[in-house]
Amino acid sequence: MIDVIKSMIFDFNSRTKRKLVKRDLEVPVNSGKVITIIGPRRSGKSCYLLYLISELQKKISKSRIIYLNFEDDRIDKENFNFQNILDAYCQLHPKNNLKDVYFFFDEIQVLDNWEVFVRRLTETVTSNIFITGSSSKMLSSEIASSLRGRSISYSLLPLSFIEYCRFKKIDTKDIYSTKNKSVIYVAYQNFLYNGGFPETVFFDDELRIKTLQTYSDIMLYRDLIERHNIGNIYVLKDMMRRLFANSARSFSVNKYFNDLKSRGYKVSKNSLYDFLEYFFDAFIFSQLTRFSESSIKSNQTVKKIYSIDTGLASACNYSISKNYGLLLENLVFNELFKQNSEIYFLKNCTECDFVTIKNNSPKNIIQVCYNLNKNNQDREITGTVAALKYFNKENAVILTDNIEKTIEIDEFKLMVIPTWKWLCEK
Repeated sequence: MIDVIKSMIFDFNSRTKRKLVKRDLEVPVNSGKVITIIGPRRSGKSCYLLYLISELQKKISKSRIIYLNFEDDRIDKENFNFQNILDAYCQLHPKNNLKDVYFFFDEIQVLDNWEVFVRRLTETVTSNIFITGSSSKMLSSEIASSLRGRSISYSLLPLSFIEYCRFKKIDTKDIYSTKNKSVIYVAYQNFLYNGGFPETVFFDDELRIKTLQTYSDIMLYRDLIERHNIGNIYVLKDMMRRLFANSARSFSVNKYFNDLKSRGYKVSKNSLYDFLEYFFDAFIFSQLTRFSESSIKSNQTVKKIYSIDTGLASACNYSISKNYGLLLENLVFNELFKQNSEIYFLKNCTECDFVTIKNNSPKNIIQVCYNLNKNNQDREITGTVAALKYFNKENAVILTDNIEKTIEIDEFKLMVIPTWKWLCEK
């Protein structure tokens, strides 16, 4: 195994540098902490490590860098000995001091007891350790319990709209010239339907859809079935399809349980709750809780489900692929989620899509409506004004496809903004 690791280290340091597009995530390289980067598969975590390495190589020799991808098929996952990493490196570079080496471990969670090795590494060798993984709980909770405050965790999700435009070399700061506004609007329409997984940005429709469906299959099998040893595969697949179909809608485990029962499938309700948590843990879906003054009541209410990427939802469920209203709401949620906002929806007699909270106080009230017209304007405005009254705020935003105006009702001001413009200003 030592020879295999030596080959992997040597091959990595010998390969040609790739041209990488900068992401918005900022990660310190000399923090004295173990850095963990978590997010869904194919969201760009490996490329981000390569970006960090390329920045480091401007200051240090590449011989002081170890990069290992633990999903490499050359690694014997059943019999892997972590000590072999250190032994292999020392044989390759006997004159280098291990405390000066930077370790980059990609998808390390596929190996058992990885956290024990990382803890030993930090205690006896160095804290220059960078880890990626596709499980929020396995990395955040296990690292936290093992390293006891010696780690910092960051999330890397599919591209934001500004990052998407950066990939496309579109200037998002120029939102005034007629020509560039048209370019941005077309990019926004594509982003709404195609999503932001980096690999698929320049794919044609057929290849993109097939690729995203492959992502879905890999997430299902590797991040759920294999990781959690799930036997009831049919129900898990059915639940995944149902969740994609319910993107930007409410989802009730109890109703879904009764539906399965009516179709003759046997599964416990607790298993369904577990499955739902596994989907969240693997970053396939996120959930939004209804706002309540009581945290207990808030956690007990029916949640709204959002796909981690609108392109993934479109590729995996035809019914939502042409529902631009749901896709737009999903897109807005994802942008807020990427900003680490504390988000809720408000529903009493009416509904307001998003309320962001900062320091226990409401910050933004946002309603999403793809096409604001005479048929839905009263409903959307009523829900928004109700939220303003509830939170004692004066201003709110209604995000649309391409409508811009200001609506004033009593003391309230509703700013109707095209979503592409809102995205550029984030």
